[in-house]
Amino acid sequence: MGESITASRGSAPGAPSKGGLFDGFEAYRTPSVEDYRRVLTTGMVVPDTNVLLNLYRYHPDARDNLLDVLTGLGERVWAPHQVIAEFWTQRNNVLRDPRGTTATRNDLDKLRGQAEQVIRTWAKRLSLDPAEAADLRKALTAGFDHVSEQIAAAHDREMARYSTDSNLDPVVKRLATILEGRVGPALAPPEHQAALEEGLRRVEQQIPPGYKDGAKKGTAPAGDYVLWKQIQVEAATRRRPVLFVTGDVKEDWWRLDQGLPIGPRPELVRELLDTAECALFMVRPDELLRLAGEVLSVEVPAAALADVGRVQQLQQERDDRDDEPEDQEPGWTAVAVDAVLGRLRQEAAVQARAIERAAASDGFISRDEVYRIAGYEADRSLRGFTRPVRRIVAYFQGRGRIPLDAEPLLDAVYDDQSGQAIGFQIPASVTALLGSPADPAVDET
Repeated sequence: MGESITASRGSAPGAPSKGGLFDGFEAYRTPSVEDYRRVLTTGMVVPDTNVLLNLYRYHPDARDNLLDVLTGLGERVWAPHQVIAEFWTQRNNVLRDPRGTTATRNDLDKLRGQAEQVIRTWAKRLSLDPAEAADLRKALTAGFDHVSEQIAAAHDREMARYSTDSNLDPVVKRLATILEGRVGPALAPPEHQAALEEGLRRVEQQIPPGYKDGAKKGTAPAGDYVLWKQIQVEAATRRRPVLFVTGDVKEDWWRLDQGLPIGPRPELVRELLDTAECALFMVRPDELLRLAGEVLSVEVPAAALADVGRVQQLQQERDDRDDEPEDQEPGWTAVAVDAVLGRLRQEAAVQARAIERAAASDGFISRDEVYRIAGYEADRSLRGFTRPVRRIVAYFQGRGRIPLDAEPLLDAVYDDQSGQAIGFQIPASVTALLGSPADPAVDET
């Protein structure tokens, strides 16, 4: 890709302009295996801060697999000064609770209080004997205590020692070797100040990268642009394609399709071409492991891919919660519903129509109505009707776009006597979202 771009720029003055389908639209070209092979063997592989910090959250085997891949890349690995500065600044916070154990126990305590209140309210409504109500609360407390103790037992206290003695830290030891001589310099003070100002301007005007960090304080929202500027400076020197590896899948870095990242933002691809004449590729950590297995013939166990993907999903859920207004409850959002419906319309159109029809009927669609809109024969079974919906929802949950605790999008309602499904229901929150005239998901035109 880089050769064709350079050639088109080298046309003689006054010559007829010539171009191809992707000239000026390079971001829309899906990278080939050969593209990835080229950037992994001759390019510049740049890990984001979250890639380094998440090493503490992986299972030790998965952590070692990723570090082995970075080691194997050798001189192709290069870290911007901003990444290392953020790594050291944020490292201690991660070490205090690398796997979210403390946060999970805190969330559990909140749920305990809510559950106890539910029991009290129900007991009053039924005028339940105080002794029976007390027994219920006692059983509830015992269950929460048991789960909390099990979670506490999984807390990795060993990592807390690393914050006071980096010589004990296996992650620091490996990274020190991998990144020796491969960390870029800080920008000179005038250039750094100019980058901060430009970064803040971009945040204000919603120009990538980094504008999704606008809620951070001081100059912190400009951090992503400082990193991006340092990548441009190094790429202009090396004149090699760049592979940016990041667990961040927000829209200020990625071009999204139905909520899923499919490539870098076109603005970023164009900017790197203009400033350094270099192609830009982006992958997530699990994709880097997969590519290392396919392109570099590095053995990467399936368990490592699964563990890295799990941590990535949890990080995305945290990012999504950070993006939500404080008064917004977790669960289904207009973006999530629209993404699932978009995929259903392609793969299971009847189920998509059933959800939309249920939304127009107070959240329920009868069995007869499903047969009518689908054109099914009377003897056709509806067994497995919700399976495509569950599969697609699970797909988006696996990529952190839908909370794991979201209510089923389409659930069967059964007759108590016959055990046969009498219809299907959707959550009240989804009914409200699809019932809003402003919601594009209900536009049937």
